[in-house]
Amino acid sequence: MNWMRTILDGFAMAAYFNLFAAAVALYNPRLMFPSYPPAIIRSAPEPPSKAENRFYWLWIFFGELLPLLLYGAVSMVEGGTHGFWQMALTGYIQWMMINLCDLFFLDIFLIQKRAKRRFVIPGTEGDPGYGFKVWMKSYALPEHLLQWPLLLCPLMAAVQAGIGVLLMRLLI
Repeated sequence: MNWMRTILDGFAMAAYFNLFAAAVALYNPRLMFPSYPPAIIRSAPEPPSKAENRFYWLWIFFGELLPLLLYGAVSMVEGGTHGFWQMALTGYIQWMMINLCDLFFLDIFLIQKRAKRRFVIPGTEGDPGYGFKVWMKSYALPEHLLQWPLLLCPLMAAVQAGIGVLLMRLLI
């Protein structure tokens, strides 16, 4: 396993994930509606439409996850990482870096500090769910300390490792 490449790829993947998500949310926060805390979604005068939900899931899969999975798998193969378990460990480290950068860059730095007003969904202004303690306790910390490390990172690492193994077999 190439540690330097793993860490640099993790930062590159985190930058892509977070900057793309921030750009979409800053353009129109309603496009990110399904990723907001349930209390804020319930307090919105207009719930997310089917078209908004559809766009969100298509964008997450084809705009965020699939490119990152492919990039991570190609980079692992190109960097000389061999074997499913080494690839899975590499992928887990990269996805954890995405997770931690998401927590610190999006949830804390942008949404809570720098651009808080720009991330507010119209009609939910003044909702207590946007407060720092409530946001962290009810949404960000459970997501980034439980959901990502225990579910999403292992799943994405396994998929990325599987793609890497398939690429290796195609190239050999």
